[in-house]
Amino acid sequence: METGTTIRLSFLARRKRLPVLPEQPSGTVFGIVWDACPIPQGFVCYIVQFIERSRAKIMGLVSGDGRVYRALAPSDDVPADEDACLILVRERGNRVGDVYVKSDNGRLVHTSAFRGSTAGTMREVAEEATWNTEHSLVYREFMATMFLRHCVFHAPAVHVSATDDAGEATVPRTEQLAAPVEIFKGFREALLTDAISALLFRIERNEHPSGIEKFAHSLFSEIDLARLRTLVTVGEVSLAHIENMDGFYINLNREAMSPEDVVFLYGVESRLNRVLAVLKRIGVGLSPASTSPSEEACSLLDRMGFEEVTSHVGRLIREGDHAPRCSWNAPGTVACQPGGEWDVRMHVAELCEGLNLLVRLEYRFDYCEESHRIALQFTKISATSMPSSLYDEASSSWTDVDDGARERAAAEYGCRIVMVLAAAAFAASPTISNCLVEKHDPIGQTYRSFAFNRTAFMVDLLPKALELVGVPLATGGAASALRASETSERFRRIAAPERTAAPRDDARRLPEALRDLLHADFARELEVVEDKDDEFVMRFAQLQGEGPLDPAQAEAKLGAFIDEMQTACAVSELEEDRPVRTQFCENHLGRILLPLFIDDPSVRVLRAPDALFFAQYELCSMYLNCGAVEQAILEARRLLDMATTSMQAHFTLISALARQKMFDEVIDVAKHGLRAAYDRDAIAYLFYRLAFAYWNEGDKLTALACYRLVPAGEQIAAVAQEEARELMNRMGLAEPLGFAEAVTIAKAAGVPIPPTDELYNQVADAAVQLMDAGFLYLAARCVYAMWRMYGKDELGVISRSLLFE
Repeated sequence: METGTTIRLSFLARRKRLPVLPEQPSGTVFGIVWDACPIPQGFVCYIVQFIERSRAKIMGLVSGDGRVYRALAPSDDVPADEDACLILVRERGNRVGDVYVKSDNGRLVHTSAFRGSTAGTMREVAEEATWNTEHSLVYREFMATMFLRHCVFHAPAVHVSATDDAGEATVPRTEQLAAPVEIFKGFREALLTDAISALLFRIERNEHPSGIEKFAHSLFSEIDLARLRTLVTVGEVSLAHIENMDGFYINLNREAMSPEDVVFLYGVESRLNRVLAVLKRIGVGLSPASTSPSEEACSLLDRMGFEEVTSHVGRLIREGDHAPRCSWNAPGTVACQPGGEWDVRMHVAELCEGLNLLVRLEYRFDYCEESHRIALQFTKISATSMPSSLYDEASSSWTDVDDGARERAAAEYGCRIVMVLAAAAFAASPTISNCLVEKHDPIGQTYRSFAFNRTAFMVDLLPKALELVGVPLATGGAASALRASETSERFRRIAAPERTAAPRDDARRLPEALRDLLHADFARELEVVEDKDDEFVMRFAQLQGEGPLDPAQAEAKLGAFIDEMQTACAVSELEEDRPVRTQFCENHLGRILLPLFIDDPSVRVLRAPDALFFAQYELCSMYLNCGAVEQAILEARRLLDMATTSMQAHFTLISALARQKMFDEVIDVAKHGLRAAYDRDAIAYLFYRLAFAYWNEGDKLTALACYRLVPAGEQIAAVAQEEARELMNRMGLAEPLGFAEAVTIAKAAGVPIPPTDELYNQVADAAVQLMDAGFLYLAARCVYAMWRMYGKDELGVISRSLLFE
């Protein structure tokens, strides 16, 4: 039998020997100890093998909510729920229920039943007599002996149907299925509406559906499929399974639907995750199920998912105290400051994103390093995400939950989430002393806010949150506990105004590391947005209208206008006592990326007028439209010279060069563009142009690789695929290149694969240092780009939290 660390028991350590069990190896002594070594909050004892009077080996850990975990050493870290090896599923006022044991393949198997309560004595219930059916024990001893018998001594599993004193069945049988059942079959491939309809059809056609199928049918048959079909059509609705949270996520276009439609979809998403949560609790997950608990047991497991939400509170506090700082403390080549803006904000996001709740948690937050305060706002949990029916054991049928009860349950669940988010906030950093959590109702535009002091939360609300684990929502325990914390204060931006100022309004000097990284000395030098009343912009707007009327005169006026602005730029450069370069950037991120193309670290950047870029582009377009391609190429080169990171400048020059069939230069310009590309649209266009250019240059294999690297789903992708098929036919190939193979071929030809490491590191290093230095406006743009590049959920949360007004 596997045992763990041997601990020495002090004279005062509380311990108790267990009776000798029938299956127990000769000469061994087992027992329980508590108050002897570190133990997680909410846990009641360790199961041990006594070696001698003062020494014991750790074997198991008993929680206060009906779970036992294997343990090899003392620890105050709370184990994950899914690691439990023995679980009690309670029914009927917690006085009877099922016993589940995790098998060797990781699945939960129903072994027997139990009767009793944790406050009194407990006894196993089975058709065949066992040691535990003949002995009534208090909770600690009952759990320890059950663990030893079922998980250590490997007693055979007995599938039974227990009976109460009246002889009526009270504990449903765990069913061995004739064939495995895959509840979410086809959900990855089919439209969401079709997948749900197919699931319902399969279950209704089955003459003897299993308990988990009946449970899934009950939840999914509540969905208004007609409404869902409409939203799938107009709202770009699609279903994703997020691996790191092991849950379903519905993607949707919010702009195409009302807030009520969004809430409806969240209700659909909740039902998907509720069924998945039950499947995970019985050890199946998305895999086919070969055994199934009863429909009633599934309903109870579902209810437990809602009632146990505050179990996250203790875990969050302990993780915050003992876990290393955020795993993304150095996303590029530069590490964040421990306890700084990046560290705290990323830690908050990581803790919240790791919650994996049954309902969609939408939130944003702000942090003030100077005052050690944090504020969070989350969208109110809607009643549509709560159970609309519960399985009634007396009638063996589902009973409806009225709207009022669902509203009250949602309100209580929301209050428990308030506790969880406050715990995440305080866990993010020991320096955070105050926290505000606000529930926001986007439909009714109502708010409820709660303010917490760190010490008061730890002393008063942390124990209350742990007491609420497993307590029915109908009791309203969290709502009562939070009344004293309610405040009229609203969620708002709490960071100091200068930290969120746009570069135009920011006179602060950059730290030395940022000056070297960004080729700028002051924040205002990083501004790229022109003044709305800029004289040049207004004059250019007047010139634009003259082109169609008199092209020759428009050409002359544009040329003179460009010369005037170039002269002004040259004068500004001559007035500088340091090396400078005048550049136009399309956005703030383009300015952050510009140093990738400047070799001399001492060079500083002057901002080219927006009107100069627009006028140069207008002149180039005029030449292209009238067939003066050579002149257009000349102007397009000038355009790219002054806008090195502009995708529009790259596209314009590529288009002009392709007109002249100068495909070797198209390749050079597209490669240059890929060094600065991070947006999928731009990447798709550049690879498409590269592919066609390589084809015309005779390098068909590299052309095929570039076609393969056009991101799927973009506008140009369909054209690229059609041309790729034609090229494959000419090359005599039947199968397209694999992605990895295409990358290897492209790299061998010197084609950058975006986002390149140098680009990502530049953005990530800027994000970390800008945030830690308190330049949050620019940091937000960098974090947003990082999220677009790699899709890490935490980056999306931080981006939204930094960008909100």
